Amino acid sequence: MTVPRLTTIRLTIVTNHADRAVLAVLGVETAPAWLAIVTTLEGVRDLAPGSKVIGQWFEPRKHRSALEWAFQTRRLKGDLIGLSLQDCDRLADWAARHGSHAAVESSLAAATGGMVVSERRIL
Repeated sequence: MTVPRLTTIRLTIVTNHADRAVLAVLGVETAPAWLAIVTTLEGVRDLAPGSKVIGQWFEPRKHRSALEWAFQTRRLKGDLIGLSLQDCDRLADWAARHGSHAAVESSLAAATGGMVVSERRIL
């Protein structure tokens, strides 16, 4: 009998479009087991404190959804963690090993001044 291996969630993407978000962040079409996707208000409320989370939005800023507002409110509480530059490098390494290209890279450091990446918007 094979015992299933429990996979730890290492990153959560909160998004209004799950399939596009996986492709935009990781460069792959199928989410790996260590990635969780949240697309509901309840999912945002249920995120564990200390979760590593990035918001990925596919709508104009002027049309923010209730989901995006809930994510921003939760993030402002300070109990969710964004992506560090090291996390971005690890995502790029993972993508390279899987024949893809991660769209979240540490080359963002110059644009962000080394700040944590917690949200992206693609129109």
